[in-house]
Amino acid sequence: MSLWFFIVITLMGLFIVVLSLSASKVKPTQWFGFCLMVLALTSAGYLLLKQTPPQPIQAEIARIMTSRDIMDEIQQQLKQEPNNDELWFQLGQGYLLEGEFDAALICFDYTLQLTDNVTAMQLAAKATTLYYLHKQAMTDEVSLLLEQALQLEPYNEAALSLIANDHFISF
Repeated sequence: MSLWFFIVITLMGLFIVVLSLSASKVKPTQWFGFCLMVLALTSAGYLLLKQTPPQPIQAEIARIMTSRDIMDEIQQQLKQEPNNDELWFQLGQGYLLEGEFDAALICFDYTLQLTDNVTAMQLAAKATTLYYLHKQAMTDEVSLLLEQALQLEPYNEAALSLIANDHFISF
């Protein structure tokens, strides 16, 4: 709790006491005692509630992984399993989030090549990457990928979001 909070609470308490005392038939000579009581109570409350903010534990900070750390871990797994389409897709998602669209496109291309049954998410991810690579332009290839994604899954959120985003930008 900050010192300013203590000051505000004390002043509010004094204000309430003064209002109450002025409305009652307490002698003005007794006001001083009531005001001292408010000051003592707020000071005691401040000292009881005053705490130092919790310090993050160093081990916990070290455990927190950044998106780059996660991508490095996925890359290490890909060295062991280079034909794992799910890992390529996850890596592509990471690159897409980092704004590295060329790398994301390569990952999504590998994903589509390695997948037996292409999913709407994979197609929508590649469409999103191409959309941003082409400066947020809805090219024929992007439209085709989105159309294929929506044929596989009519309510695919990624595909519908990209279409909605494009319509919003074009206004």
